[in-house]
Amino acid sequence: MRRAYWSADFAEAHVVEAMLRAHGVQAWVFDALLVRQDWFKTLMFGGYRVMVADEDGMRAADVIGEYRAGTLAIADDAVERPACPRCATPGRDDPAPFRRVFALMITADLVLALGFRLATGSSAEMLALVLGGSVVVVPVIALVFTRYLKGRYVCPQCAMRWRALSASFATMAREVDAATDVDAGAKGEAAP
Repeated sequence: MRRAYWSADFAEAHVVEAMLRAHGVQAWVFDALLVRQDWFKTLMFGGYRVMVADEDGMRAADVIGEYRAGTLAIADDAVERPACPRCATPGRDDPAPFRRVFALMITADLVLALGFRLATGSSAEMLALVLGGSVVVVPVIALVFTRYLKGRYVCPQCAMRWRALSASFATMAREVDAATDVDAGAKGEAAP
């Protein structure tokens, strides 16, 4: 066995594993449970290793090269996007909410640091400690605004901004069941 890829990101390692398997290369993510137990030491453990058989090494290197070059990316027009409510043009992701939340996080960080500095009159070392502590505050703000960021689109033609709510899992499951029943009936088979 040989290492074909490594990542410090758990999800990316599994994406590469699935991508290799989709291209006919047997791949496995090694050390996933070990690294996840103490993720502060991810780099010390060597990250998440994607391993392949020796005979599949060259094929895996080719597929990973295509992945890194971006040739395996899905074409933008192949991605299903909701239509604009005003003009029915397919929308694209709206970056404005992300920019607003990012500006809010930076402002909160600066206010926190400045407020601590004015309240205590402390040295630069304490200011650095507060800025480091705000690393905890910033993700909390991001978690609070996660719902605000999801499903935001902008129309490239009329510049309308809207939020498309996704269907619940139960609704999607019912749609799949209904489509399966229709497919089974069309083939003359009994529905499971």
